Amino acid sequence: MKKRHIAMAGWGTWWHVFPIKSLIEHIYKNPEYSQKITKIIWFGQKNSLEKEVFDQLKKAYPSIYFQNIVSGKYRRETWFSSRLKNVRDVFKFVFGIFQSIFYIIVHRVDVVFCKWWYVALPVVFAAKLLRKKIVVHESDVRSGLVNKIAARYADRVFTGFDWVLPKSTTVGQILSDEIIAKQSIKNPPKSRDFSQENIELTVHEQLFYSDPSKTHLLVMWWSQWSKRLYQDLQNTIISNPEVFKNYEIFVVLWKENTQLKEIFEKIKNVHTFDFLSQSEMGILLKHCDISLTRAGTTSLAEQKLYSLKIVMVPIPWTHDQYDNAKYYVEHYDDILLDSKDLEYKNNMLKIFDEYKSFKKSEVNVDILSEISKAKDMIVGELVC
Repeated sequence: MKKRHIAMAGWGTWWHVFPIKSLIEHIYKNPEYSQKITKIIWFGQKNSLEKEVFDQLKKAYPSIYFQNIVSGKYRRETWFSSRLKNVRDVFKFVFGIFQSIFYIIVHRVDVVFCKWWYVALPVVFAAKLLRKKIVVHESDVRSGLVNKIAARYADRVFTGFDWVLPKSTTVGQILSDEIIAKQSIKNPPKSRDFSQENIELTVHEQLFYSDPSKTHLLVMWWSQWSKRLYQDLQNTIISNPEVFKNYEIFVVLWKENTQLKEIFEKIKNVHTFDFLSQSEMGILLKHCDISLTRAGTTSLAEQKLYSLKIVMVPIPWTHDQYDNAKYYVEHYDDILLDSKDLEYKNNMLKIFDEYKSFKKSEVNVDILSEISKAKDMIVGELVC
C-alpha cells in the first residue's frame, strides 16, 4: 500500500493551532496511522504561532516539514484603507495558490487537511486544481468564511456541532491527550518556603495550599484584548471580600498580562500563573468547579470534559464566540456574561455570589476515549 503524504493547513490562535498539533501527535503515537504515512507538511507563515509549535514538534517527529506561504485576507470593514488592503491581498492570495501548487507537487501531497483562516485557503484551491483529497474540520457553531468556501471543494467535512456545514459529519472538537490530568495532589509537595522572594509554585503546590472545601474558580481569557477584564475582576474581588472569601481563585494571566500579577498576589485566596502547559491545565480543570473564560470551542470542550460550570465572556467583535456561548447556555445551562453590557461588573458579582458554594459533579466519562473519537475519525480519513 502506498504511504501517504499529508498536508496540514491552518493558522491563527492557540485554539486553532493546537488541534493540528494534536492530530500530528495522534498520528505518530499510533502505529496503525504512522505506518501509513511518509511525511507531514504544515503550511503556514513564518514568525507565527504555528511555526513556533512546529519547531517544538520537529524535535520529536523529524518527518514533519514546515512550508511558508503568503495569503491575502478579506476585510469586511468599509473603510477606504481596508478596501485598499483587500485589493492588494487579491494578488497575495493568487501568489499563495501558485506557491501551494508548487509545494504540493514537490512534496507529492496526497491529502490536505484544512483547519482555519485565510492561510489555508490557497492550499485548498491548489489541492482542488491538482485533484488532491481535501478534508475540512470546523470547530465553531457558525462556520467562518474560509471553511464555508473550503467545504464546497472538500471530499469530507467534519464539524464540532450539528448542522454547521452541508453534508458534514459531527465529531466534536480536536483535543490534546495532554489535557488529561495524569497526576494526583494527594501527596504533599515540597514545603513552601515563605522566606524566598518571588517564589514560583507549581500547579500541584498551588492546589495543595488551597482550601478544598471552597469553590475553586479558574480564570483564563487567553488574549491580548483581555487586560481590562482582568482589571475588572481584580477590582470586583477587592471591593467584595465577603463574596469572594468563599473561593480559591486560580488566575492564568499569560504573557500579555503578567504586569497585573503583583496586584492579584496581594489577594490572599488568589493564585496566579504566567503560563500553563496543557498537562498543567488538565490538572487545574480536574480540580476546579467553575471557570471565567472566553468562548473558543476548544477551550470550552476541554472544560466541559471536566464538568466545569462555565461563565463565558466572548470577545465582543466576534460573532463565532457569541454563537458558541449561546450554544453552551442552551445545551449545558452555562452562563453568558457580556462585557459590552454597562452592568457587566454588577452582573459578574451577582453570578459569583450565587455560585459561591458551588461544587461540580464528579467526572464520570472516559476522558481519553472521548478525546480520541474525533481524532480517530479525522486521521482515519487522512490516511485511508
